[in-house]
Amino acid sequence: GTTIEYGLPRRAEVTLVIYNLLGQVVKRWPTETLSAGHYRIQWDGRSEDGNDLASGIYLFRMDAAEFKAVRKLVLLK
Repeated sequence: GTTIEYGLPRRAEVTLVIYNLLGQVVKRWPTETLSAGHYRIQWDGRSEDGNDLASGIYLFRMDAAEFKAVRKLVLLK
């Protein structure tokens, strides 16, 4: 698995999604409103339905208020 860390400068509604390189959603966390602060999420390398995913490159998307970012993740097993 991997650890995803991020910080919020102020309270915001946060959406976190992981995609494979085909653009398919493989993992989505429920959207929630979080206070300002530092956060850490553990991803165990499993898909939405609990299946183990192959090692490889995935894309992580974060939307928080007007901030939007996409980053690469490397999953090694």
